[in-house]
Amino acid sequence: MTIKKCLLNLLVSSAICFSEGITAIEYDIEKYSATWADQRATSIGDVVTILIEETAKASSSAGLDADNKHSLGLSHQIDSHSFSMDAGLNGSMSGESSTSRNGSISATITARITEIDPHGLFKIFGEQFVTVNGEEQKITIAGFVRPEDLSSQNLVISSRIESAKIELSGIGEVNDNRDPNVFRLLFRWLGF
Repeated sequence: MTIKKCLLNLLVSSAICFSEGITAIEYDIEKYSATWADQRATSIGDVVTILIEETAKASSSAGLDADNKHSLGLSHQIDSHSFSMDAGLNGSMSGESSTSRNGSISATITARITEIDPHGLFKIFGEQFVTVNGEEQKITIAGFVRPEDLSSQNLVISSRIESAKIELSGIGEVNDNRDPNVFRLLFRWLGF
């Protein structure tokens, strides 16, 4: 029994010594969080996930109607002869034009908090590259997020981003053919 008591005393005394050592460890109280605490983004460099669901539609139309009438008359009499001449010019023009454009983007992208403004808004920036069938597409997002709009998983919907700038650009055959130049049109016509 004495061996058991000695081992028990040794175990208890080492636990007490070890616990006193833990309290002496220095840590920054500002950045401390327990392992079970909510890990929400709060600082510069923290990462947030953006759910992009955007649809844009725009249309414009214009019409023009114009009528112009001009006439000129001239009469003159020399001795017993009288001359008279009339000329007229009428013109009208009308036209209509319209344009419409639709676009939508659905994506999930990760962004980083790059700055915290004086009002506590998180300035975010993120970009993602995706290659589909040899075509590289780049999604870029920037804007400001309110801390209360972040979910507990650090997710935010793009419609909750203030001054959001969402850009989708691509490099490849489809993008190149969108605005073909004269040489590309000539080569296409020649069968190349």
